[in-house]
Amino acid sequence: MDDKSIEESISKYGYAVFDCTSTEVLSTLSMAKYSTVLLCNSGNAVVELNMSEYELQAAWCMVLPPAMIVELRSVSDDFSAMVLQTSQETSLSSFIGLETEMFNVIYRVPCFAISDSMELTLLRNMVENLHIFTQLPESAHTKDFVYGTIHCLYIAIYDLRLRAASLGTPRGAVYNSADSYFRQFLHLIKDHCRVHHDVAFYADRLHITPKYLNEISRKKAHITAKEVITQFLVTFIKRELVVSGNSVQRIAYDYNFCDQSSLGKFFKKATGMSPVAYRRSR
Repeated sequence: MDDKSIEESISKYGYAVFDCTSTEVLSTLSMAKYSTVLLCNSGNAVVELNMSEYELQAAWCMVLPPAMIVELRSVSDDFSAMVLQTSQETSLSSFIGLETEMFNVIYRVPCFAISDSMELTLLRNMVENLHIFTQLPESAHTKDFVYGTIHCLYIAIYDLRLRAASLGTPRGAVYNSADSYFRQFLHLIKDHCRVHHDVAFYADRLHITPKYLNEISRKKAHITAKEVITQFLVTFIKRELVVSGNSVQRIAYDYNFCDQSSLGKFFKKATGMSPVAYRRSR
């Protein structure tokens, strides 16, 4: 799959699953705007991440957040890997409910070996299932399947990462204030975005300024706090449109828009489609 095909898949489905070989690896690893999970099948590649070098080999996993700077040092001719890359919207929707500590553990050492063949098969099957979803007719629950699979994939990687590094539970670990604030911010959005769409509300609940909340959001998610709220809100509204059967007017009321027209303008600006058009497309 070339760069154009990857972009087309991510635009259409919110993610792309593809095989990567030595001839493609440089451009693939350089696409840092997407969250990436790479499972090495064969060969080896030396990459530099966060000022540290890692040698990817068969049965190694690499997990990268968006905006990670990746430098490829060397790659063997027989290198191949299965790769999953997800858009910001898909990542945020899939990560709802996951603790920030999980990502601190995963990204602290983003490359690790998977010693158990059954565990490796588990991860590969999850990624392969995502590929299968792109081959099937879309249903009302396709997004739920996709988000749920990615959600479970990261839980599995987190669990394997703990065991591979012998880190034990991170509950007693010390995290900086930005980690804590961002984790609380995500939980507040999940609980309150039906009613509250403004950054000021969440900043006030966290007892920090909107400016500082934006700084934290840019650092952790590489987008503004308002954009994080918008992505959560759009995800919830999409599910309402597909699953609930409620009228657009009712959804506008439930999500604290002053009228159906206001919801329509918000949704079209965020997705490029009207709520009615999105519902019909599903």
